[in-house]
Amino acid sequence: MRWTDPAHPFWKWLLAACAVATAVPLWAFDYLPFTDLPQHAAQIATLRHWGDPAWSGPYELGLGQTQYLLYYLAGALLAFPLGSAERANVALLSAVAIGLPYALRSLLRATGRDERLALFAPALFWSQSLIIGFFNYLAALPVLLWALALVVRGTAPVRLALIAVALFYLHLSAFVFLLPAALILVAGQAGPRAAPRKMLWAFPSAALFLFWLLRGAVTNPQDVGWTQEVRAQWEPIGDALRHLPEATLDIWHAPADETALLMLALAAVLLAWPRARPAEEDAAARQRGALAGLVLMAAVFYFFFPVSIGWLWQLNERYAIVAALLAPALLRPPPGLRGAAPLLLAATAGIFSAGTAFAEIRAFQAEARGFDEVLARAQPGKRLLALIYDSGSHRARFAPFLHFGSYYRARKGGVASFSFSELPQALLRYRRDQAPPPKPMRWEWNPYSFRNDREGPYFDYVLARGHIDPFVRSPGGPPFERVAQAGPWVLWAKK
Repeated sequence: MRWTDPAHPFWKWLLAACAVATAVPLWAFDYLPFTDLPQHAAQIATLRHWGDPAWSGPYELGLGQTQYLLYYLAGALLAFPLGSAERANVALLSAVAIGLPYALRSLLRATGRDERLALFAPALFWSQSLIIGFFNYLAALPVLLWALALVVRGTAPVRLALIAVALFYLHLSAFVFLLPAALILVAGQAGPRAAPRKMLWAFPSAALFLFWLLRGAVTNPQDVGWTQEVRAQWEPIGDALRHLPEATLDIWHAPADETALLMLALAAVLLAWPRARPAEEDAAARQRGALAGLVLMAAVFYFFFPVSIGWLWQLNERYAIVAALLAPALLRPPPGLRGAAPLLLAATAGIFSAGTAFAEIRAFQAEARGFDEVLARAQPGKRLLALIYDSGSHRARFAPFLHFGSYYRARKGGVASFSFSELPQALLRYRRDQAPPPKPMRWEWNPYSFRNDREGPYFDYVLARGHIDPFVRSPGGPPFERVAQAGPWVLWAKK
């Protein structure tokens, strides 16, 4: 058997190498430039220490308003053996990095496609969802692909029902895609008349969705203290087209990630290049048509789903990566070197993306220098306000320092604001008598809104990044003194 044959062990080892290489940069350095990462670590740490007043005292569980549950519970459990919420977070991301190509391979096998096309998936891990920190959504993607594979096989309805429930408790955006996608696959296989019977597994998760929708934070935000308008906004189609590279792999300021995107596009073009093809059997043609319907649906979601609903944003752009993951299933690699060479190019893009991430994350460590030294001066179990005047980076495109203040809560408990606990859909909400002073939506992007007479009485510490003294700009309120400074990081403590 030649190495170019689809069944040769070379391809299995190559997929494993690409998957492992994708996870390596996540473990190599202390800080990852993913914007929401500290928030996720803080949520996991609070759950890990639930029952300890210094950690969980200010919070209550918002189970009726959230479906962001499974990722945090898994992280809290992993935090016990791994020793910290930050390592638990990295372990979960590693599972996603390794699981994504294998989940795509499962779908390819179920639909009778060439499973080597899973080599397109490793590079797609380094996406906008990762750099912003949409970890719940990122973790839902391999689960979504596995669920679709089970739909095609149609042999495990109970397991599929459980996976659909798990997907609901990971992220709503992936769950919203699953149900119509499953309907397309079922109708393509068994016909529209058989669809209701084949979709019985969806009823438990659909019931949970309706329950959450009726009682949840989106429809009744005032029940959890949200007083601002919840309004949907759409992205103009021209802007969506222009933002397409950013919505997929354009996540670093350096041009290397764009090179990886071009490598994937070239591999796809080479595989799709017109040529004489053997006719597909009817079943294979129907499967391919159903997969084309899924790619089309993901594209429609990208262009026509709201970009934001109230505090929820970047909603439509999350579906760009779904379309990119599903699109390779439409390709038909020809026999021999002509089919193997583009697949090697796709694998090279995955290794190249991991190497680029390693280099960019290593360079990012210098930008984060001084943070540990400053944060070490804060006592545990207190209340810290982060004012990030300089949230940008020369490495990552999306404000990686914006939520760095939440490392305080992840490591020392207490309160760190801005926090996801200030949002209606949070799993861990502030108790009413423990909540910080209310501030307008997305105030974390405007640290200049700080007023010492309003926030000062509540907080014990103010952590700032950027060479700006917030107390000069707002002299009223209780006195604070500077207790630590390193590079752009400064910590003030209330006297």
